[in-house]
Amino acid sequence: MTLDVDKLAFEHCEDEPIHIPESIQSYGYLFAINQENHRIEIISENVIDLFNLQGDIVGTDFFALLDEDQEGVDFILETYQRARNRKTRLPIKIKFKETLIRQLSDRDFFAVIYNSADRLIIELEPAAKFRKAYTAEHYIKIYAMSIAPKFKAFDSLNEMAQEIVETIKYITDMERVVLYKFNDDDSGKVIAEAKNNEVDAYLNLYYPASDIPPQARELYKKNWVRLTPNVDLAPSRLIPTTQDSGREPLDLTQSLLRTLSPIHCQYIRNQGLRASFSMSLVTHDRLWGLISCHSRNPTYIPQDVRLQCENLSQLFSWHLYAKEEELFFKQKERADRSIEAMLDKISPSFPIVSVFSQHEEEVLRLMDADGFIFYSDQEVISLGQTPDLNIVQDMYNRVDTHDRKPFITNSIDKKWGTSEQLNGIYGVMLIPLLEKRSYFTAWFRKERVYIQKWAGSPDEKNVDASKRERLMPRTSFQVHIKEVAGASKEFDQNDVDMASRFNRMFLAHALEVQEKMRKNMNDLEQQDRHKNEFLATLAHELRNPLSPISTGVSLLEISDKSDVREKVLATIKRQVGYMTKLIDDLMDVSRITQGKIKLDIQHIVVQEVLSNAVEIIESLMREKGHQLVLDMPEPPVYIHGDSARLSQVFSNIINNAIKYTDRNGKIEVSLQLNERHISVKIKDNGLGIPKEKLKDIFSMFTQVEAHSTHTKGGLGIGLTLVDRLVKLHHGEVIARSDGERQGSEFEVILPRANESSQQQTSTASTEDADRKQRVLVVDDNPDVTELLNILLQNAGHKTATASNGREAIDLFKQFKPDFALLDIGMPDIDGYELCKILRKLPEAKNTIFLSQSGWGNKEYVDRALEVGFTRHFVKPLDFSVLQAALNKYAK
Repeated sequence: MTLDVDKLAFEHCEDEPIHIPESIQSYGYLFAINQENHRIEIISENVIDLFNLQGDIVGTDFFALLDEDQEGVDFILETYQRARNRKTRLPIKIKFKETLIRQLSDRDFFAVIYNSADRLIIELEPAAKFRKAYTAEHYIKIYAMSIAPKFKAFDSLNEMAQEIVETIKYITDMERVVLYKFNDDDSGKVIAEAKNNEVDAYLNLYYPASDIPPQARELYKKNWVRLTPNVDLAPSRLIPTTQDSGREPLDLTQSLLRTLSPIHCQYIRNQGLRASFSMSLVTHDRLWGLISCHSRNPTYIPQDVRLQCENLSQLFSWHLYAKEEELFFKQKERADRSIEAMLDKISPSFPIVSVFSQHEEEVLRLMDADGFIFYSDQEVISLGQTPDLNIVQDMYNRVDTHDRKPFITNSIDKKWGTSEQLNGIYGVMLIPLLEKRSYFTAWFRKERVYIQKWAGSPDEKNVDASKRERLMPRTSFQVHIKEVAGASKEFDQNDVDMASRFNRMFLAHALEVQEKMRKNMNDLEQQDRHKNEFLATLAHELRNPLSPISTGVSLLEISDKSDVREKVLATIKRQVGYMTKLIDDLMDVSRITQGKIKLDIQHIVVQEVLSNAVEIIESLMREKGHQLVLDMPEPPVYIHGDSARLSQVFSNIINNAIKYTDRNGKIEVSLQLNERHISVKIKDNGLGIPKEKLKDIFSMFTQVEAHSTHTKGGLGIGLTLVDRLVKLHHGEVIARSDGERQGSEFEVILPRANESSQQQTSTASTEDADRKQRVLVVDDNPDVTELLNILLQNAGHKTATASNGREAIDLFKQFKPDFALLDIGMPDIDGYELCKILRKLPEAKNTIFLSQSGWGNKEYVDRALEVGFTRHFVKPLDFSVLQAALNKYAK
């Protein structure tokens, strides 16, 4: 038999109504029975040859044909209702009356019962003997007990598939059994095969999607087994026909005997086969694959065996799905372990961005990717091979990512950019993280060129061909080699799921960054408020000493009494000292913030540092009438540190305790130590610190109750200075208080040094005797030049003064000074330029140049030294410091 295409009543394969062929394969029989009166309405034509009946069998009560030993009518009707309700078919056994059957050997039948258009359908096949050694029921039991448990041990899907095809080959005794797995494009690949030696191998061959038209795929999901025992077996039509009776075609979706498409039968012949049996593999209403059995000779498989194979196919489907899921979950577990390992490494000093970059190779291997980008407004992470960032951004902005839907392609369109811009990338999986923000991750794959072996040419069918060419199944099954290029490996749902696991980590990071930004904005706003308070306080604190200084100057102008003069000078000196302390603290904080402060680290004794700190504030302590309790061990306790700076730390803390404790209070200073650290605790019974202020107590521009009556002067930067100096010593300072009026405790923790590691240090000394020098003072502020002129002359030095650069040049030539003290900020010639000019004069051969300015930053000091100054002073200049410099540098 050959296919006559011209007789087919449709134009395309997908139009063929394969579920209503109006015939069955003639190795069985079909009865369509009225479910109300049980009379036969439709039969397969070969039923006429089955019975010894004089009249027409159509119209006969079906149950009147059954043997007395047959299971009851009620049982058959109940089975029908169960099958109807579950939209399936169920097996029964049928035995006819001996007198009605033409051949006694065909009295017993295997049967299935199902519903079609409210008719009770019964399909019969002779109860043939098959494989006496093992029935199919036996083998299912063996499979369940001995084979299925092995599936857990298989490391791959292909291993399991191989076990399945060998099982089916044993049961069916067909010459070749193959297992197809369908791809997303509906093409299929043979992943397992069991065969006799003399037949061709199909393993690893691809089959085009056109081999199974769409309506066949849908039918295969509903009816899981199909047998063609002999492709040349003539069909048996259904009677009465639709033309004769006017009835609708009978839907044979659930049929075991349905006549297969003549196109499919010709397809079988074209492969050189005579018999075919296939089983669907379905999971979650998806046609996962097919088990296809082939034979070059007619081969009948009894109905009961096929139904057992159908049960097996259901088991196989879920076992294959479970193994696929298991392999995926193992991959997910590996990803989870990697993610957890990465999360364990995250710290403030080693953020997620750094951790992810460090594990680049592992991350890309887990995703089977060649590149990765995480993009947010604040940062971009790029791993491996990626397109240009602007291309990826443009892609994100133009593709549909609504509802965080991924954009996926394995063959990126060249419209996105040039080959150089795409950087060899063909596959893209782009997943948005935050819909309202341009936060996304993108995974990339390079082109993967590989070879596919197809059973025949995959492009053999042409939709524009003639009807004969379109409907005639392909005739060639020779292996066709196809090179697949211009695309990457496809990103599938498993890849999306895996990427989502990484995305959760980055989404958390993005939200954390946003939260930090919000907190930083709040902190900046708070700092701005503190800064305004600080500036107001600074203005107030600078005005305070100016008031007594101004008053003192007025007194000196109207009184020449010696006692008045002494008191005024003492007051002015004290207030200038206070202003200098304020400015020094500001400069110290600035230097520390910019990392420009240098510590003179030596091996020092903590008790001596604390004694120096107490000495600094001793007079203030007596003035307030406080009791000071010192608790220090007698043996020296050593640390590595800057003695002066640590004295500053402790004196600042003790000074605060004195100021913020009411008169006659108690201040305790204790020193404790362990093997690794020393701890200095300074505790008072003063005003205390509100709990909500504790976290900000060391912040810049922060002062507890800055404008309250409890504030005793100062800028509120002392504790900032304390905190930063302690951190420079690799230590920590902690503030504690139970609240207002509960006192405060500050604990300074520093690393301890071994006594044996004491280092020898040397100190520079200045000359004991002051030497008389010629000093030129240049400053555009006449008060500065006048006062320095008086102080220098009182110290026995000869002086000259100038108020600008040009005057200084002329005066320098005449005066020939030993020292020139130049102000930096002058209107006509600044101090740097003036120094350069003067140093070129022959009169400057033995002159030491000193500079002074209100700026003490490192850049100003460095520039002063660079142009030729020997030393730079910060205003206000303490005269004793200047005198010491004159003695030190005198020749």
